[in-house]
Amino acid sequence: MYFIEKMYHFIDCFLENFTFTVQYYYKLIPKIMKQIVLFYVFVLLTCFSAIQAQNTIWSNNFESLSGISAQDLDGDGFNWFQNSDGTLMGFSPGRYLGSYSLNTSPDNALECPVFSIPAGASDLSFSLRVASSSQTSYAESFAVYIQEDGTGSMFDNEIYQGTLNSGGPGSAQLINGSIPNSFAGKDVKLIVRHFNTTNQLLFMIDDILVESGQALSVGDSSFDQFNFYPNPADNQINFNSAVNISKVQIFNLLGQNVSSFSEGMLSNKTIDVSALQSGAYLLKVEIDNNTQIFRFIKN
Repeated sequence: MYFIEKMYHFIDCFLENFTFTVQYYYKLIPKIMKQIVLFYVFVLLTCFSAIQAQNTIWSNNFESLSGISAQDLDGDGFNWFQNSDGTLMGFSPGRYLGSYSLNTSPDNALECPVFSIPAGASDLSFSLRVASSSQTSYAESFAVYIQEDGTGSMFDNEIYQGTLNSGGPGSAQLINGSIPNSFAGKDVKLIVRHFNTTNQLLFMIDDILVESGQALSVGDSSFDQFNFYPNPADNQINFNSAVNISKVQIFNLLGQNVSSFSEGMLSNKTIDVSALQSGAYLLKVEIDNNTQIFRFIKN
C-alpha cells in the first residue's frame, strides 16, 4: 500500500508540474509568434520595397568591346584585355575583362560606353562583379569613378575604392556603390581603375550594372551629391557629401539601432563598422533635416 500511495503522489506531482509547464509555455506562444511575425513582416517589406523600386538604367556584360576604351596610364605595356570563360572564378559564362599586376605596378583605366541617366532618377547605384585569379596573390586594388561626358577628368568623382581580400576559384564577389543624384539627366560613363597594386597576378571584372530606385524616405537637394562606399563593407564606410552630414544611424533587420554617429563623429566622413556582425543592415543618413535610408552588407 505504501508503495502504491507513493506512486499516486508521484503521478499527482508530475501531472501538476506538467500542467503548469504547458500553461506557462502556452501563454508565451502569442508573444513569441508576434515577435516572429513582426520580424518577417519587417524583412519582407524591406525586401519588397528594394525589389519593387529597382530599375535598370544601363548594364554591360563585356561580351562586346563596342564603346569601351582602355588606357595604360603607367606605360608598362600591360593594359585591360578581354578573355573567355571566367566561370571557374564565379563569373557568368562568357567573356570578362582582365588587367595584369604580375611583376608590375599597373595603372590601367577602363572607360565604359557613355549612357544616359534619366532626369528625375533617384537612389542611383552601381554593381560590378570582381575577382582575383590567384588564391595567394589576390590583393588587387581598384576604384570606380563616374564622369559626365565631356566634363572634367576621369578621376574627379570616385564612387568606390577597395582591395580584394580573397582570390582563386569561386572567389568572385559583387561590389556595390551609390551614385550621386546630381548625375540624373546627364550623359555619363563609368571608369574602372586598376592601380595601387604591386606584383599580384590578375584582376578580373564582369557584369556591370547601373540602377535607380526610390529612397525609403524623401530628402531632395541635400542628397544630390551624396554617396557612400564600399558596399559590402569590411571595416569602414566612406561618405561623399557636398555638405556636412548631421547624423548616421545603423539598424539591423529587427529595426534595432545598433550604432549611432553624431555630426562631431563624422568630420572625416567615415564610420567604423568593424564591430558589426556579418549581415544586412539599414543605414539612416540625415543631412539638413532631410533623411534617407540605404541598405548595405557587412562582410
